[in-house]
Amino acid sequence: MRQRRWSRVGGVVSSLALVGVLATGCSDGADTGAEAQVGAACDPEADVTITVGERPTSDQAATLEAWENAIAAFEELHPNITIEDEETKYDVSTFSALLVGGTLPTTLQVPFTDIQALVARGQAADITTYVEGDEVLSQLNPQVAGVTQDAEGHTFGVVRAAYTMGLVYDRALFEQAGLDPDAPPATWDEVLDAAATISDKTGETGFIIPTTGNVGGWLLTSMAYSNGSLVQEAEGDTTTVTLDTPGMRESLEFLHDVRWGQDAAGDNFLHDNNTVRDDLAAGYVGQSLNGANLYNSVVISRGMPAEDFGLAPFPAGDDAVGVLGGGNIQWFSPKATPDQLCAALEWTKYYFLDRYVDEEAATTWAESQVADDLPVGLPEVPVVSQEQYETFLGWIEPQVNVPRENYRAYIDSLPDATIVAEPAVKAQELYAALDPVAQAVLTREDADPAELLQAAQAQVQDLVDAG
Repeated sequence: MRQRRWSRVGGVVSSLALVGVLATGCSDGADTGAEAQVGAACDPEADVTITVGERPTSDQAATLEAWENAIAAFEELHPNITIEDEETKYDVSTFSALLVGGTLPTTLQVPFTDIQALVARGQAADITTYVEGDEVLSQLNPQVAGVTQDAEGHTFGVVRAAYTMGLVYDRALFEQAGLDPDAPPATWDEVLDAAATISDKTGETGFIIPTTGNVGGWLLTSMAYSNGSLVQEAEGDTTTVTLDTPGMRESLEFLHDVRWGQDAAGDNFLHDNNTVRDDLAAGYVGQSLNGANLYNSVVISRGMPAEDFGLAPFPAGDDAVGVLGGGNIQWFSPKATPDQLCAALEWTKYYFLDRYVDEEAATTWAESQVADDLPVGLPEVPVVSQEQYETFLGWIEPQVNVPRENYRAYIDSLPDATIVAEPAVKAQELYAALDPVAQAVLTREDADPAELLQAAQAQVQDLVDAG
């Protein structure tokens, strides 16, 4: 029998906190059967079958073997639960149709960005009853877990991984430009100076961000948080969009200075997220902004040398309200029965969380990652207490295969980080409205930030008011 190791979150956890605007939890009328599950008891001994998404693909041999072994071990441990797995992953374009059609798995991963919208539409199961009484789930890092809750404190998912936004930089370009890659920029002024130096000394782009596919808006929102302004305010059921703010204008001024003041933003101002990652991996971009979990995309998938990948805390402006955070949430179908929900939660704990509290699970996971040439030891926001997370790192230390010293500034910033949730209402629509604002500032020297922001604010407010 495995011995569970777990430390209560309580007062020993870091000062890391999560703030933001939570949805009211009201449904737009989608009939998903969610109401029938609220508060209903489950029978943990009942025979039940669940479907789980995200089965690893056949090209991930070691990870797939570990997955299949985990299912077999889980079913041996819980002989009343049968798991049927499938490769289905969350796709916002098909999610609603598949849910209505009853063909979504019982549980799968969704991004932080979308959980509140799913809650508002009644498309996520209320698992409050089962979390409150559970030894493990009731003790997850409450600051991070708060993103899965509505304004009344009801829980609609389990955070299984979390990250914050960060400054991603090319350590090799820093060295070529005469900059110290172990002392990355910490403020917007320092980012601007480094961008100018990189562009001048190497001829490569000193700093650029994606500005299409809603990513420009996502990053502008992150910059506004850093410069002291949120993008929405909520009072009761009323949400007010706040884009024309000092923090947002300061963020646009920075982009203007990089492009027009220092001429350090390169020559492509309509990047999407993929092309910026391509250029980062190829050594054409010195600095950019993105989720701090970018390593896999640019190093594993695009071949950037691991030693060149640099990660620093998101640059700090004056009066920052915090850093925007994201991650992966395990979602549960509102069509599931109470017995299925409890079984799916058992699987979630077993497969995604046990490695943080069980040494054998941690070692098995780390060894399978290494066997598939996947990273072990990347920086992440702990979903458990900092004390327990340090214990986890000790278990996997022999398998760590990334240069954690290259992310030291980022790692050291996490215990004191204030994580701010993404806008709770019409987040993607808000990001989409900000994309052309970022594009305009980078392509027109005389662009008027106030005029652009006022127009975007009115556009998004209309969408929010329309429901």
